[in-house]
Amino acid sequence: MIRDLARKLAAFGEFVDCVMVELRFRRGKFDTGAQIVKAHSSMAVLRATSNDAELSVKLINPRHEIQAALGTRIQSSEKIWRVFTVSEVLDFAAAVGDQNKIHRLNPPIVPGLLILETLLTCAQFSASDSIKLKFKNFITAGEPLILRGGGGRFEIDSAGEKKVLITVD
Repeated sequence: MIRDLARKLAAFGEFVDCVMVELRFRRGKFDTGAQIVKAHSSMAVLRATSNDAELSVKLINPRHEIQAALGTRIQSSEKIWRVFTVSEVLDFAAAVGDQNKIHRLNPPIVPGLLILETLLTCAQFSASDSIKLKFKNFITAGEPLILRGGGGRFEIDSAGEKKVLITVD
């Protein structure tokens, strides 16, 4: 489901160099399609829908060239939730037609839609009707991640740095 929606968004090639700062996923009944909701020189909002889900993404044009940087390793006793591999990132980008070069850096930055797809396989998110992700910092392949929270508010951290804030309705 997420990959089908991601392919629809990838068709908007004019936004290939943009960076996702927020995404919203909702389950429900929708007319199938994709559209540019809002766009100007520094920001765009895109929406893709299928019969049973809607995905809205907010994108910005970065002011500087994006450089990959692998965060410091987690040194605590907290349980690692996930480490995305380079091959997972490259395979996902190829499967959905994502041409954004930040997903091909060394190490690549993990696509927000791959993070969403992974979250939807977790017990605490799999039955959610609505999920909102706000991206605070990039997640790179190889970075150990911790998922924490509850009660509808979660976050993904790495080495004490907030990466993604998650709200579940």
